[in-house]
Amino acid sequence: MLRRNGKLRSCEPCRLSKVKCDHSLPKCQKCQNRGMGERCYYHPAPLTKPPGQPRKHSTGHRMGISQPRNCQDSAEISYNGPPEAWQASVLATTHRHIRSPDESLRPFYLGSTSYAAVFAEGQNISSSIDDQSPERTITTPSLVSSGVRCSQICEYGMGQAIIVKLSSYSIYETSTKQYFETNKASAFVAPLILTALPQLKRDIEQLVARGNGLEAACAEVTSNTSRQIQVPSSMTASKFHTLFTGPKLRWEILGLLFALSGLNAQYTSPDDPIFTTDDGRKIDREEFIGEVISGSNSCIHLCQEHGAVNDLMVWGLYANLLGVDHGVWRRMCDVVGCIYAEGYHCEENVEVPFFLQEARRRVYAAAYRSDKTLSTFFGRPPMMAGRYSNRKLPLDLDDDTIATEDPNVLDAALSRLDKDGWNTERAIWPTSWIRLRKNMGVFREKVLELSLAGQTDGDLAQQLKIISDECRLTWERSPNHLQYDPSCWGWLEPGICVRMLGVYLDYLYSEFQMQRLLRRHTEAAIPALLDISMQLLTTALVLNKQRNQSYSHQRQFASIILFYCLPGAGVLALELRRCTLENKSLPESISRADLIRNLSVLISCLEWSVLPGDGNHKICNELNKMLALVLDEVLNYQPPANPGSSDGVEQADHMMFFNMPIIDGMEPIPTESENFLNWLDNANWSNTICRD
Repeated sequence: MLRRNGKLRSCEPCRLSKVKCDHSLPKCQKCQNRGMGERCYYHPAPLTKPPGQPRKHSTGHRMGISQPRNCQDSAEISYNGPPEAWQASVLATTHRHIRSPDESLRPFYLGSTSYAAVFAEGQNISSSIDDQSPERTITTPSLVSSGVRCSQICEYGMGQAIIVKLSSYSIYETSTKQYFETNKASAFVAPLILTALPQLKRDIEQLVARGNGLEAACAEVTSNTSRQIQVPSSMTASKFHTLFTGPKLRWEILGLLFALSGLNAQYTSPDDPIFTTDDGRKIDREEFIGEVISGSNSCIHLCQEHGAVNDLMVWGLYANLLGVDHGVWRRMCDVVGCIYAEGYHCEENVEVPFFLQEARRRVYAAAYRSDKTLSTFFGRPPMMAGRYSNRKLPLDLDDDTIATEDPNVLDAALSRLDKDGWNTERAIWPTSWIRLRKNMGVFREKVLELSLAGQTDGDLAQQLKIISDECRLTWERSPNHLQYDPSCWGWLEPGICVRMLGVYLDYLYSEFQMQRLLRRHTEAAIPALLDISMQLLTTALVLNKQRNQSYSHQRQFASIILFYCLPGAGVLALELRRCTLENKSLPESISRADLIRNLSVLISCLEWSVLPGDGNHKICNELNKMLALVLDEVLNYQPPANPGSSDGVEQADHMMFFNMPIIDGMEPIPTESENFLNWLDNANWSNTICRD
């Protein structure tokens, strides 16, 4: 690296200290001898300044940092860091919170087309910046001003509130353990979190005991959060928690603890002993859920303010996504943004511990599936595109094997996997469901691309047939012991049966969306649409026979009914009404008697599965009224004496029961099946379908 005058360029520490540099790469030997190796780099244009920065510093603006008047004031920031971080430095000048340059570095993933890639291609500048990063990253400068006291007070107050919430640590610990005991499809590797709980208990006790010194303690946690998490390739799963507990305690793990506790509480009966304290005091479940979601949101806010991008942050955001009722789409955006920033979508040739590699694969697969589910539910383009990822499916292994420290145990488990990564012993692990749903999500993405693209090229029917055939073939090739069988309720655990049913409905629902798309272009698709709608309805209604299941299992019934059953049921009900009023027959594959019977059962099912406290109770109540009125009209309908008369249709239109007001701000329920589906897409649902 030569200067314009032909002489070798000096590294920044030597240049600023007026010390002769030895010009060695990637770091000069003098800096390494002085213990300054981490700050040694070669700036291509050391005398340049960010745009808009004055050449001379005025009084009160030393170091190029202006003193803000309050929390909302912006600051001008000078940065003489590595060239790869130049753009981040410029963008950060508008950030409300500014941080000290002495804080440790934090990594962000940059791909082959990024502005920094050109530097990495010619020389290993990325490595010279941060040779400790386990994946290809760049460093972004930490920014802080000495004049943000107001912001610091806000953050300290938030941190103190978090610690106060956690003073009753036992309920959070118990709830988190219960979450992994009852959830048989968790996206998280349980041992990586459970091993941290004993140390977290000691950490919280020490924080609470500090009393008046809690502000300083919160500052320490914030300082840890601002630092990069370095995971050595030789680290074992049992030691993973030492990176974010004890002296290295971070807000991310506390936010994850809140989120997992809240997830478990949502599927736990209000009368469960977990909501009774040691002194016999009863805790209101709904208030507890609100508190933990608030605590999780506060931790996420603190982490985002300090630029935390790491595995824990991804996990905490995703767990929070699964628990929130409102703003779920915005939280999905946060999850996806953090996933891409951390490089979860790319599986590069880097040294990463096996347990962490599998943990990343699991969370990525689960988030991918949730993204497709939410995109389908809201009718919006997905945020995660499979074509831009080479992240492999997680292997079909149990949590203990993933976290084992015995290489013989791991090798033996790996040898029992087939070429596709499925276990050959018919065992069912949390990863099994994640793999299966990720595979189904691939086809959901293809359907979304055709549904939301507007105009499509080529023969739509042919494209949909190809997708349908591929989806069916993928399902048939899935392990038989994971495919739903109606008889499974008699010999399998209820939790496994619910998972089997949910995945099978996921598969059927993709076909439903394809037939729905085809129906928009041709009426010839109506019989196939009604067939798949009937199949969805009859399959989901098996839950009506499972009322004696545990509270946690019953709580999942509402999600299944609302997401998979109601759209098809609405299509069937309105088609039944139309055929009745027009004196036409239903397609031969649809039995009128069976349809009326199943719709009657659905009405009963909605009444007991969607509880009054559920966020969707009001809208479900109105949909139930609509279904009941349809059945009443169909069963009470008297055809006109003159077959050619339209009196019957006019009488039905005069009833106008579909135009009854429902929830404020919502359109009346339409009377055409496709319009009903569009209305259902725009309904103001709570988060009932994004469960891991």
